[in-house]
Amino acid sequence: MDPLNFEKINSLLDRDVDLREKIKEQVADLDKKTRNMVGMLNKENLCTLVPTLLDEVRTVLLSCRDTTCALANLIPQNQFWRWKDMWSNSLRSAVFAASLVEYLSTRTLIPLPKVSELLGIEDEWEDRLALPVEDYLHGLISLVNELSRLAVNAVTLGNFEEPIRISVFVKELFIGFSMLNLKNDLLRRRFDSLKYDIKKIEEELECWSQAAATLSTLTAQFSSHATLETIERVNRLISAWPVDDTIPAEGLDGVKATYKKLAPALRDIQNTAEEEAKALEDAIERVGVLIALRKAPLDTTVQEKRPKRPRALSPSGTPVPTGPSAVTSRSSVSITLPARNSVGPAASGFSRDPKSRREALHKQLPLQEGRRVAFHPPPGKTANGTTDNDENTWILALVTKCINADKNRYEVQDAEPQEDGTGVLYNTTLRAIIPLPDPNASPGNPAHISSYQTFPAGATVLALYPDTSCFYRAEVIAAPKEMHPKGNLPPKYMPTYKLKFEDDDNQEHTVAAQWVVEWPGTS
Repeated sequence: MDPLNFEKINSLLDRDVDLREKIKEQVADLDKKTRNMVGMLNKENLCTLVPTLLDEVRTVLLSCRDTTCALANLIPQNQFWRWKDMWSNSLRSAVFAASLVEYLSTRTLIPLPKVSELLGIEDEWEDRLALPVEDYLHGLISLVNELSRLAVNAVTLGNFEEPIRISVFVKELFIGFSMLNLKNDLLRRRFDSLKYDIKKIEEELECWSQAAATLSTLTAQFSSHATLETIERVNRLISAWPVDDTIPAEGLDGVKATYKKLAPALRDIQNTAEEEAKALEDAIERVGVLIALRKAPLDTTVQEKRPKRPRALSPSGTPVPTGPSAVTSRSSVSITLPARNSVGPAASGFSRDPKSRREALHKQLPLQEGRRVAFHPPPGKTANGTTDNDENTWILALVTKCINADKNRYEVQDAEPQEDGTGVLYNTTLRAIIPLPDPNASPGNPAHISSYQTFPAGATVLALYPDTSCFYRAEVIAAPKEMHPKGNLPPKYMPTYKLKFEDDDNQEHTVAAQWVVEWPGTS
C-alpha cells in the first residue's frame, strides 16, 4: 500500500474543505444582500412604495454581481451541479426580489435572462455558475405568495384596483405553470400553493365587488324614475281625497275611483320601500366588512409560509429551504417532532412488509375502484435532472383497478391532473399504499372512519396538508374528542384533528380525520 496515495487523497480533501469555506463566505454575503432586499421591500406596505425605495432595492440587487462574479471564479470548471445547492436558496430569494420589483414597477413578469443579467451571471459561466430554471420558478412561486398578501393589504388601504391587476397577473402565471410537466418533484408540490393564493385573492375581490354591486343596486333603486313617478301620482291622489267625512259634491263614485287608483299605488310604494330597505341592509353589511378590513392591522411580514414543505439536501448535508427566501426562515420557530425512527405514541406499528400489509388490510381487500389512498410514488426525475428518492413523499391518489384480481397489486391515479387534464397512472402494491377512511362507507364497514384508530395528542401522523394534494408528517395537538365535545356533534359528524405540520412555523391546522392516517416511517 503506497502512503503517497493517501497523502494525495488527504490533499484533495483539504482542498475541498478550503474551497467549501470560501464558497460559504460568498454565499453568506449573497444571503445578507437578499435579506437586505426583502427587508427593504417589507419596510412599508407595498401598496404605497415610492419609486425611490424600489431604486434602492435595485441598487442592492446590482451589488450582487460582485458576489456572483466571486463565486464563478471560485467554482472549478464543470462543477456547477456539485456546489449549486449551497447558494440555490439565495438565488431564489434574489429572483423573488427582482420579480417583485419588476411587478411593482411595470406590472409585468421579469424573464429569466433579465434576472441573470441583473445578477451579473454570464453565459460563459454555465459550467460553474448559472441561474437554473428550477430556481427561477421557485422565485416566481414566492412572488405569487407575496402578491396574495399584497391583495389583502390593498383592499385594507382602499385600493380596489390593485387586487384586480394582481388577480389577472397571477391567473396568467398559473396558466403558464399549468403548461409545465412538473411531475412529482418539489417544484410541483410548491406549485400547489398557487391555487391557495388564487383563492385568497379571489376572496378579496369578491368581498369588495359584492360591496360595490350592492351600492350600485341601492343607487339605482333610489334614482328610479318609475318610483318617483309613482310617488308623485300617489301625492296627487291623496290631495284629491276628502279631508273630512263629508261626501264631495261629485258623490261617492269619485271617491271610489280615487281609491282604486290609490290602493295599488300605495302597495307599489310599500314593495319598493321593502326592496330598498333590503338593499340598504345588504349594503350596510358589505360596507361594514370593508370598514372592518380598513381598520384591521396590515399584514406587514413577507410571506414565508409554504403549503408545501419538502426540502432537498445539499452535498454538504446543509438543509436547503424552499420558501420564497431563506432570509427569515432561519429565525422561524418550527415544531419538534420525534426522531424519524421513533415516532410518537401511534399504536399501530406500521409495516411495509407485503405479508404484514395484507394481514393488516385483509378486511378491506381488494380495494375498490375510486377508493382514495395515500400513495408513495416511485423515484422519479426532478426538474433539475436529479432523482427524487425521498421516502417521505406521499401524494393523494385514487384506485383505478385491482390488477389481475391480485389483492396486493393495484393501478392508482395521481389526484393532481397534468397538462392533459388527467393524473399520472402507476402500477403499485400495498407496500406503497395507505387506504384512507371512506366518508361514504356505512358504520361497521372496515373502510368506515370508526374502524380506523384514533390518534391521541402528541401522536405522529401522516396527514393531507390543507389545499394541497400531498401528505406530510404532523403532530396531533388535539384529538377529535377534544375538538367536538359530546353532545355538540353536527348531524353528519366527521371527526377532525388539530395538527402541527413539520417545518410549518408552529401553525395549527384543522384537518378532517379522513385525511389522517398512521405515520409510515421510512422503509
